[in-house]
Parts: sequence; structure tokens; C-alpha cells
Amino acid sequence: MQPVKSNRGRPIVHTEPWAKITVVLLDRHVAYLDRLAIDIRLKHGKAISRAEIIRGLIEAAFQSNVDLSQADSIGSLVELLTGSPMKNRKTR
Repeated sequence: MQPVKSNRGRPIVHTEPWAKITVVLLDRHVAYLDRLAIDIRLKHGKAISRAEIIRGLIEAAFQSNVDLSQADSIGSLVELLTGSPMKNRKTR
């Protein structure tokens, strides 16, 4: 039996079964999503949410046919998806 979804918030536009989850992101990841959403809105005149961007990134990884089960860290996930070593970044 499917859990009943709340009618609060924006109307649901998904055509597939879905689940609402909570994810903790680094501040720089949130800033990146916000900047990307702004750039897309300015370039195309359409608003896009953080969630839509994240779903798009996940879908791209899904469709890439890259075996992500080989990864044992965020760094190795990035390397598998980009095909190049992850740049060393200092964390705050």
C-alpha cells in the first residue's frame, strides 16, 4: 500500500512513484545549486528548483551506464562520473 502524500506545498508533477527524502548538503553544494538555478532562469526564462537539478544529475548518472558500485568514496564517484581525478579541495 502506497503512503498517502500530503496536499501541502506545490502541486506534484511526477509521473512515476516518488518518495520525499531529506539530504544534508555542504554549503558550497547549496550555493552551486542556487547559482545554477539562477543561471538557468536568466538564460531560459524558466525557474528550476534545487530538487529538479538534483533529480537531473541523478538521472544523468543513471543513464551514463557507469558502474558506480566501483566507488568507495565521494572522490571515486566523481572520478568515475567525470573520467578524471577529483581536484583537491580544502574543506571549510
